[in-house]
Amino acid sequence: MDYAQGLIIAIVTSLSTVSVLGAIAFILRSWLIERLKASIKHEYDLKIFEIERQKEIRLKGEIVADLLAQWIRKNGKLDYHELNRLSFQAFIWLPKGLAEELSNSLAHKPGAKDVREILKNVRTYLQGSDDLFQSRHVIVFNEPEIHAPNNFSQVTSEAVVKPKPIQQALD
Repeated sequence: MDYAQGLIIAIVTSLSTVSVLGAIAFILRSWLIERLKASIKHEYDLKIFEIERQKEIRLKGEIVADLLAQWIRKNGKLDYHELNRLSFQAFIWLPKGLAEELSNSLAHKPGAKDVREILKNVRTYLQGSDDLFQSRHVIVFNEPEIHAPNNFSQVTSEAVVKPKPIQQALD
């Protein structure tokens, strides 16, 4: 009888030890799996955040670029509604210093920065650091005069541009 009781106690003890070890292993396995899932989710969240940030930077840059491109148009083709819309959008998110630079330039104030310098400064702001890109490398194509004898676009940069085709008068 003592032998049977000892055997039963040994079996129960072994089973309880195995059960406890199994439970601990299950908990550790579950914890490890959840930790890996959380880590992977965090990495994906960071990538999504970076993609969204890049998209926002691109959209903000497009607003300023569109505004300046509309503003330097010639030949009476200015769309003032579009200029106002783009201007308002830019002034909503631009920091004070850049907004003042843009405002001074659009108002033709003496000493105001030109289009290239504004674009370079907005680029630096959006990227979060100065990559040493120089404003003189921004190419600005000046629209030719409609009734000019030579229909060439003038470029105000170090780049060279091909002439536009001569427009044929369709009378």
